[in-house]
Amino acid sequence: EMDDNAMVGDTIPLTPSPFAMKRVRAKEYVDLWYFTTEGCREANQIVPTTANTYGFLDFETGITFQPVDAAKPSKKAIIDERLGWEQIMTARHTFITAAQQAGWAPEILNTFAEFYINLESLKAEGRNSRPLILYHAVVRRQWHAVANPGAKQFNISRINEKLLNSLENQIRDFNHEELQKQASFLF
Repeated sequence: EMDDNAMVGDTIPLTPSPFAMKRVRAKEYVDLWYFTTEGCREANQIVPTTANTYGFLDFETGITFQPVDAAKPSKKAIIDERLGWEQIMTARHTFITAAQQAGWAPEILNTFAEFYINLESLKAEGRNSRPLILYHAVVRRQWHAVANPGAKQFNISRINEKLLNSLENQIRDFNHEELQKQASFLF
């Protein structure tokens, strides 16, 4: 049935790649880049292959046909540690929507939403974005590493200040060493 008064929305929805969606459905880790504006734009440029497309697979005993999987990783993907703060803040919405479409439990979706809200709050309080980006990457990767059916999962929304402080110290030490190297060239 059609609503004569309804029209298409004002924005073009961001659609992640088949590769990203396959990983989300399996609750496997996938770089958040796939959910950024850039990642979704690339996904929309991919020409989907049909289920009846086959490629050759060479074995020692001969050649066989195998279905071609359209869900392949992008060569342009950027690891979470190298994403910018704004990319993460934009991609989180598309990631959570994809997880919802993949049938993730509401309580897991809520903890991810709270995770991003808590990170954003820390940034608003004046925390440097670099340690928050690294914290996001490390914690999200760990969450997916233990996301097994039936296993108890840690609450990703709870910020581990000790870990975050450790990352801040590592960055500070690295920056200090870099400044010392640059200063030694001047004298």
